[in-house]
Amino acid sequence: MLKVKNLNVGYGNVPVLFDLSLEVKQGELVSVVGSNGAGKSTLIRAISGILKPYSGEIEFMGERIDNVPAYKVVEKGIAHVPEGRQVFGKLSVKDNLLLGAYTIRDEKIINARLNEMYELFPRLKEREHQKAETLSGGEQQMLAIARGLMSNPKLLMVDEVSLGLAPVIVERVLEVLKVISKDVTVLMVEQNVQEALEIADRAYVIQNGRIVMEGPGEELLESDMIKKAYLGL
Repeated sequence: MLKVKNLNVGYGNVPVLFDLSLEVKQGELVSVVGSNGAGKSTLIRAISGILKPYSGEIEFMGERIDNVPAYKVVEKGIAHVPEGRQVFGKLSVKDNLLLGAYTIRDEKIINARLNEMYELFPRLKEREHQKAETLSGGEQQMLAIARGLMSNPKLLMVDEVSLGLAPVIVERVLEVLKVISKDVTVLMVEQNVQEALEIADRAYVIQNGRIVMEGPGEELLESDMIKKAYLGL
């Protein structure tokens, strides 16, 4: 579904990713893990069209998208749930969700998506008319994920889902992502290495802007390098 080939990207003249290659197959949940500053969020921003690569290729469903504007990337079926949730605090839960469906023109489909999100996240239905800024951190993360799903994406990219959340909430949100991945392909970047690898079909490890390991999540969890570098074992 997604192929990244020899990607070089950064901010201004400061390179962050170096000849990075990865792929995501349809139906997978793929985790990209690494420490803070390794380049995980930069990768997501490049795929979603926010950052333009210096060189390399990004293919989605067999089509080059590395020069496609971000709003067009959404229309092609990629949704980006940003780091730090980035909900619209002064707007209601419902209005945040409706903004996620801006690419859909059919009101019946929008309403159907809205009902699906309320089934997936019952708490959002309860908070439907509240301002997003009044929600807890976990509720805001659920809202951000649901807003991404409102566009009915083929690929959902989630950036640092555990950031600032209590462990019990992180566990709940990751369980929801695992459920979502049965219907939507998921690419997740996360510095919480153990949890990310536990739920991943496959995973990549980034260090200093380069992929240093890849493989099934369970296998990577057992590797000495992961145990020493990230799990403190």
